[in-house]
Amino acid sequence: MSTITADVSMKKNQEYNVKKAVPITLLLFLLCLIIDNSFKIISVDMAKDFQISATTVSWQATLAGLVIGIGAVVYAALADSVSIRKLFIAGIILICAGSVMGYLFQHSFILVVISRIIQTAGLASAETLYVIFVTKHLPANEQKKFLGLSTSSFALSQLIGTLTGGYVSTYFHWTTLFLLSLVTLLTLPFVLKYLPKEEAKKSNVDVLGLFLVGTISAALLLYITDFNWVYLLLFVAAITLFLIYIKKNSKAFIGISFFKNNQFISLLGVAFVIYSVQLAYIFLFPFLLEKIYGLKLDTISLLMIPGFIGATIVGALSGKIAKFLGSKQCITIAMSSIVVSLLLGAFFIQSSVVVFVISMVLFSSSFAFMYAPLIDSCIRTIEKEKTGTAVGFYNLTLNVAMSIGIAYTAAMMDRSALRNNFLGMTSTSDASMFSNILFILVLITLLSLSLYWVLVGRKAAK
Repeated sequence: MSTITADVSMKKNQEYNVKKAVPITLLLFLLCLIIDNSFKIISVDMAKDFQISATTVSWQATLAGLVIGIGAVVYAALADSVSIRKLFIAGIILICAGSVMGYLFQHSFILVVISRIIQTAGLASAETLYVIFVTKHLPANEQKKFLGLSTSSFALSQLIGTLTGGYVSTYFHWTTLFLLSLVTLLTLPFVLKYLPKEEAKKSNVDVLGLFLVGTISAALLLYITDFNWVYLLLFVAAITLFLIYIKKNSKAFIGISFFKNNQFISLLGVAFVIYSVQLAYIFLFPFLLEKIYGLKLDTISLLMIPGFIGATIVGALSGKIAKFLGSKQCITIAMSSIVVSLLLGAFFIQSSVVVFVISMVLFSSSFAFMYAPLIDSCIRTIEKEKTGTAVGFYNLTLNVAMSIGIAYTAAMMDRSALRNNFLGMTSTSDASMFSNILFILVLITLLSLSLYWVLVGRKAAK
């Protein structure tokens, strides 16, 4: 009898600890997103300090995006065999190690980039592990509430991260962000205390498959920034090897069956093209306002807040609206709105800062409106038991796409040809360049919309 009572008591204590662990993991999730977003806005000041081009400075953001995408897949795979508690601890250690290194070697851009890669390898743990922890340890009736909080945290992190990056860079120095990242260390005692100790199982992480994905992404990034045919050959070779590898290896992190599913691949291609535009404009935004209007990062970060608030509100309502209108209509409306937001900036480049506030509100809200129907359309094309793998690869694709977007935008900013006043609407070479880049982003968005209608929309209509 006493043994049964002890078992019941132990079970209650474990449930109590799990419920206490959820707020800690959510806080760590929020902090990691804030840190990542704060580094996205400081490229302007970093480029000035190191006296480097937009293409070069973009590497600290593009490589971080790649690491987060690949890291999410790695942590998800490891969570099946390694204790989530140990993975959180490893993530915190990587964040702090990269942050300390970044601050100590702040005078070397190469070492700053390496530090950001190490730091981001740790940041990648929180988003994936929080979702896994909630679905693994909480009862089904409580999971939706805490998964919903992760969506709200993502929107909140954009707002806080942008403000933090802007104000710290303006009134202190952008390298201070490395020191602020050490705040994650404060969560370590609570992670050790409340997260359950789980037994280790046999590990099965597809190292080679993920390495090939990383090689594909890196080769494409290098080609976009340098246009060297060697990188293009490497890109083609890596894709060929990857497809051969997943066809012959049944334990690959994604099966060849996904690539035989035309609808899934079509939607993945559409998502890749349109999401490259998302961070392309956000990366361009501070450079544009600094050059055209002479604004500092603290003011620029404030001007981005309405956009993030709009995205939060629209994102919360997008699911309900999608049920009423349908995914096809929602995706079409969202992409059309993105075109309008970019055209506003392109045509009225020198009119007023207010134009860009409105443009960013419409731009951010459109992406928030599109996320749920686009991923839902993607998931509906595959079997339920393969949903987890599909979502992981979809998110990896989005992170790679956003890194590519930063890379091609930075490359365009360094092209002297784009400084020509083609349409006769601008009075300076800087204004011409930014206006031309925005027009190119419009064309990329229209390409994505066309691909959607040709590959997916017409079939959905039939």
